[in-house]
Amino acid sequence: MQPQQQIFQPRAQVLPQNQNVLNNGNNFIQNNILPQIIQTESPNRCEKMSKFFTGNTNIPIVVFIILMSSFFYHICCVLFNYGFLSTYLIISSLLDFLFALFIWSKMAMKLEENSSTVKYAYLYFINLIILSFATFTFPLKRVWNFVLFETLLIAINNKYTKMKILCFKMSGNNLIILTIVYHIICNPFHFFSILITIGYAYIYKKFLVDKINISNEKIKYYENIVIVNCLKSKFKTFITLEDVLIKESNRQRNQNINNNINNNNSNIIQNNMYPNYYSQIQQNNQNQIPNQQGVALRQNLPNAPKDTDMNISSSRYDLANSN
Repeated sequence: MQPQQQIFQPRAQVLPQNQNVLNNGNNFIQNNILPQIIQTESPNRCEKMSKFFTGNTNIPIVVFIILMSSFFYHICCVLFNYGFLSTYLIISSLLDFLFALFIWSKMAMKLEENSSTVKYAYLYFINLIILSFATFTFPLKRVWNFVLFETLLIAINNKYTKMKILCFKMSGNNLIILTIVYHIICNPFHFFSILITIGYAYIYKKFLVDKINISNEKIKYYENIVIVNCLKSKFKTFITLEDVLIKESNRQRNQNINNNINNNNSNIIQNNMYPNYYSQIQQNNQNQIPNQQGVALRQNLPNAPKDTDMNISSSRYDLANSN
């Protein structure tokens, strides 16, 4: 029996109660539990285009499609617009694409990574169609309106959160002002559609955030469709629901560790923008699937502190600390 005690005795060591040691342990958990993608193949054509425009090959597929749609619309304005508005359309479409590339995409990548590709594609399609009907135009011309809509929605949900925009840090309130002023200057002849988009963002936040949604059961169903399943197997930037749930579970585990060492930056963005939920889950089984009810997420997560930096937090919207 003594040799067996000697074998298992080294595993019963207790770490000293030191914040640096706990932080190192937290990093150890993150590096060994969270899934990591290792590039073993040469980049495909989409990844090369993503690398050319953004310097990053790991942009989620829907965000990449939206960026390419905005760029394609700019090319169409360059090639097929004639008359006295041609110069205006070329310049405005270019500026709208640059806004999507350098400001919106940084936040949108976090949204898709934390809601799944199927869900984000569904919400993009629904909101784009609504904006197109409201402005009586073709959907391709309203991609920049969706970018405006979602940027405002992110800012509204994080009014007092410090976010890094380009080389500056600003709160959500300041981002609202910057976004509206920028689009009015870049699209002066589309002032009416800008007003519609602003109004729709506030209506969506107040009334439609839970109604225009898709349950996790439907996400799983759509992920098993042949075409979607083919995309899922072909593109490593396809975010599955399983990836989201694993990431959420690990984030909550790390958040509990951060709470034990009094880390005040454990959460900075409320997770009710695109809430995840199961539509047919029974009441007695809710504890078996933690934090998948949209209402439960909104009730249990703490409010964001005013001066928190989103780029150093372990929030589920933080790409820098999310694997």
